[in-house]
Amino acid sequence: MVRLMFLLYITSQVYNVKSQSTGDLRINGGSPENKGRLEILYNDTWGTVCDDYFDNIAASVACRQLGYCSGILLRSEFVTNGNETIWLDDVTCSGNESRLIDCTYTKSHNCHHGEDVGIDCDVICPEIGDLRLVDRTTSRRRDEGRLEIYLNRVWGTVCEQEFDDIDAAVACRQLGYRIGVAIRPGLIDDGTGPIWLYGLGCNGSESKLTDCTHSYLPYCSHYLDVGIQCLFNYPTKDHGNLRLIGGQNRNEGRLEINLFDEWELTGIVLPSKNVDDGNGTIWLANVDCVGNEEKLVNCSYDSYVTHCGHQNDVGIRCFITCPTQGHLRIVESAQEHEGRLEIYMNGVWGTVCRDFFDDIDATVACQQLGFCSGKALHSYNVVDGTGVILLDDLHCSGIESRLMTCSYDPITTDCWSYDDIGVSCSFTCPTTGKFEFR
Repeated sequence: MVRLMFLLYITSQVYNVKSQSTGDLRINGGSPENKGRLEILYNDTWGTVCDDYFDNIAASVACRQLGYCSGILLRSEFVTNGNETIWLDDVTCSGNESRLIDCTYTKSHNCHHGEDVGIDCDVICPEIGDLRLVDRTTSRRRDEGRLEIYLNRVWGTVCEQEFDDIDAAVACRQLGYRIGVAIRPGLIDDGTGPIWLYGLGCNGSESKLTDCTHSYLPYCSHYLDVGIQCLFNYPTKDHGNLRLIGGQNRNEGRLEINLFDEWELTGIVLPSKNVDDGNGTIWLANVDCVGNEEKLVNCSYDSYVTHCGHQNDVGIRCFITCPTQGHLRIVESAQEHEGRLEIYMNGVWGTVCRDFFDDIDATVACQQLGFCSGKALHSYNVVDGTGVILLDDLHCSGIESRLMTCSYDPITTDCWSYDDIGVSCSFTCPTTGKFEFR
């Protein structure tokens, strides 16, 4: 009986060895068992696969061969390095293959084990049109990342062209959230494999992204893969409202905005060094307003922020008395009588270009501000401004009561912020009849 059991054991081991054949796959060096470094049996020896050209289509073929429904590529930086032979390089699959070895590949390679590819196989079979978020960015939040959709048995990406927050909201609702916003491609990792959807146009009532109008035409590249950030909170009546925090006066301080019922930070006009650092989410970056918007949230902005820290929190100083056309102010200086000169025109504050600006122009400006005389400050002695440059080629005769009544050119395309002029004003008035020779 003992001899019979021993023979059965030996027979089973021989069968197991013989049952392995060239092209068999296994996942190694990972946890759980459906995720890790991909290895292939070749010439009776297990070895690795190089990541050159390996994409989600190849990963899906490998996962199906292993008995899973589908899967995605694991980039080599997320895979432990192997130490066996690197058997395959430049693997390219159509998606219809039943085994990875049926795909095209080269056996000669220029790879090292730092390029060993991995796969992440789906334990639960996805259905056509299912969505997922992958390659989450630096925040590693589960509710944001590159948007992918499952079509034709392969996971693929979505092109950003015409993709907006309405499309993002539909995708997020399909994923179980309430609302969402689009993340522009430059803030997420590029995907691989097919780009399934292009030119999405959702009206907001759809339950699935595939219900929206779209095109399958591949007029896109992976650097345009779109991402989304999903949220559980609906916008409330306070959505887009602003408040000032931590200022010495009620009209200045750190600027905060309410988005989706959370008060958080927006991103610069009081320099951030003059503003107490906030905490929590930084909601907005790269805010760009035309000037006629009723609310800041109506301006263009990036709602997905990874490059800012709270040391960059912006502040503002608001004017209790509204300026009128042609008002002047001096800013960015430790002394109120000198600094960068700004003028209020067409509803916005802007700067003045240095071209032809002289002490006569500076005196007109200073007298408008309530001083008696003034001198021009060269642009290299002035902190560069932001926003619009409103005046160029100023010429004052010296008798004007307001700077905007001098002759000037409103076209300032040849000026830059480093050309912003400043003034140094004085309460000392020139003595009547006194001449100054230069």
